[in-house]
Amino acid sequence: MDTVFIAVIVCLSLFLLVIIVKYITLKKQLRSFSRQVENRKDAEYNCPVKVDRFDKDVTELAIVLNGHTEIQRKLAVDYENSRRKLNNIISGISHDFRTPLTASLGYLQMIEKSGELSEKYAEYLTVVLQKNKYLKELSDEFFELSKLENSSEEIVTEKINLSNLISDMILEQYGWIEVREITPSFKIDDGIVIESSLLYITRIAENLFSNAKKYAFHTLGVRLEKQNEGAVLRVYNDIEEENAIDLERVFEPFYKTSARNHKGSGLGLYVVKFLSEKLGFSLNAYFDEKNCFTIEISI
Repeated sequence: MDTVFIAVIVCLSLFLLVIIVKYITLKKQLRSFSRQVENRKDAEYNCPVKVDRFDKDVTELAIVLNGHTEIQRKLAVDYENSRRKLNNIISGISHDFRTPLTASLGYLQMIEKSGELSEKYAEYLTVVLQKNKYLKELSDEFFELSKLENSSEEIVTEKINLSNLISDMILEQYGWIEVREITPSFKIDDGIVIESSLLYITRIAENLFSNAKKYAFHTLGVRLEKQNEGAVLRVYNDIEEENAIDLERVFEPFYKTSARNHKGSGLGLYVVKFLSEKLGFSLNAYFDEKNCFTIEISI
């Protein structure tokens, strides 16, 4: 009787041991699957999900995971190819569009300078010129954006004295600031030097000032301050009440405010976001304590 009881205990112990080992093995395999699936998020990672032990259920799970991730990878590749094709088409169209548009704009300006039109037709011509200038700006933005998004060139970096660069660009704004009687407020810390792309940094700053020029009502401010091993750039301006801004959408392409007199393509801040992300900067938009619309870039 004791022998049978001992045998039963041994069998149960062995059975329990097998269950525990199988459970531990399954947990290890699931953790391994989790790591491998996470790695497959990287477009450069091409290894399939592998199994450590040839359990039938685990093997079938690995096959299903590989099938799904391969489909997702193919969809991502197809999407990227389609996006590049579309951008190339847009680039081609905008390039072909710019040439006759530039020519027609030139002829319209010549007619305007001639002074041979009646007051009524001169007004019509002014409207046509404004529309042509807007179309040219839009086609230029399309062309530049498609070039940026399709560029496969490595980013060329160099040491940039950011303090001097931003100070020089501020001086370039004084013409419209004075004409529109804008109250400026600038604070630039000296000696901020970074390793980055001069081309991209300049384009980011140009777009920030261009955006402020469109919306600034009474105030324009720029702050460049040292922060730890980097810097923070803030460009801010007040706005008219009718210019309601949706902070969640300001960096979307073609986003425009509700202002009737808004000018521009709606691509300026999208380009700022696109280039900032390429350079590894973090970007934020908010209203400060004085209700000024602020773009903040942490470098």
